Amino acid sequence: MKRSHVIITVAVLILAGLVVLRQFSSNKPGNSKTQTSFGKSGARGPVSVQTSPAAFRYMRQEREFTGTVKASYSYVVSAKVSGRLLNLSKRIGDKVSREEIIGRIDDTEYRQAYQEADAQKRVSNASISEARAQLEQAQREEKRVKELVSKGISSQAELEAAQTQLVSLQSRLELATAQMAQRDAALELAKTRLAYTRISSAQPGLIAERHVDGGSQLSINTPIYSIVGIDTVFVEIGVTERDYSLIQKGQKAKVYVDALPGKVFTGEIARRAPMFQTASRTAIAEVSIDNDSLLLKPGMFAKLKITLQEKDSARTIPSSAIINRGQGTFAFVLDSTGNSVKLTQVITGIVDGDYTEILSPVIDRPVVTIGAHLLSDGAKVITAQGGTTQSQKKFSGNKTGKEQK
Repeated sequence: MKRSHVIITVAVLILAGLVVLRQFSSNKPGNSKTQTSFGKSGARGPVSVQTSPAAFRYMRQEREFTGTVKASYSYVVSAKVSGRLLNLSKRIGDKVSREEIIGRIDDTEYRQAYQEADAQKRVSNASISEARAQLEQAQREEKRVKELVSKGISSQAELEAAQTQLVSLQSRLELATAQMAQRDAALELAKTRLAYTRISSAQPGLIAERHVDGGSQLSINTPIYSIVGIDTVFVEIGVTERDYSLIQKGQKAKVYVDALPGKVFTGEIARRAPMFQTASRTAIAEVSIDNDSLLLKPGMFAKLKITLQEKDSARTIPSSAIINRGQGTFAFVLDSTGNSVKLTQVITGIVDGDYTEILSPVIDRPVVTIGAHLLSDGAKVITAQGGTTQSQKKFSGNKTGKEQK
């Protein structure tokens, strides 16, 4: 009997403890159903914020790109005839000018072929002279026989024989003339092949690679030299769809290479591709750089800074005032009383570090730069000391000068 009383007493005490604990939990401030939600203007007081006026200032939109330095042109000097290479006069890094002789192939056989073709041409000249003389003799004979036939001294058969001889000699002259043309072509070919034994450059540049050495046996199209032109170099960059319309021919670029720290080169947009690469979704643009100093070498990694657009006087607000919500861009703007804010959707332009250009609407009131995450449209605010006070209601700015960074 006593044991049952003890059990009942313990149960009553546990139940009373649970009731007290529940009552304590329901009295916590965080569980109050009447508490206002975070950032809402309901029953809570004004939010302390910092503000800044809109202003006109110089703005510049700059993008960084990377690419590889490329020569303006490069080509390979190859053997145009086969033969033994006698010598090469250039090593890697040497300069060459246009059509400079930079090597020689043994020309013994080609010189003999040229001399033979020249002799054949002289033979053809002699054949033409002989055929022409015989033709002139036949023409005189045919004329004489005609006169004799008209006087009844010679027969018609003699006239026909003279005319046949004339036609035959005319054909012989034509054949000699055709052979002469053939000999001319053979002589020109032999002359060209002889000239090919002198290895020459096509354009000025620098020797980038030497593929063979003197004494090598060359066949046609054997590579001998690689030559590059680097007085002007190019850097290819990939441009996204966002920036493509802002990249225009003639825009200036600052070029930096890791191999030359502290050195800045100036280039400009030379051209851009009319299509985008499917894999990268970028279009190729080519930046031309004058390289008179020859410091830039093909293959160097380059970084470029290109000013896509700039304005001397753009309407701006601090970038810290910009709020991205969903698909829109907004800012909290103080109303005319300076005691509350209006959530205003804005269209932005150039973003230049700490400031953002506002294209629309026209903002002539201070905007919230610190504390925006606590606000909602129409929220009551007080401006913190050091921010824009209610008396700062005039639009501030400089509409003419540039504010340099």
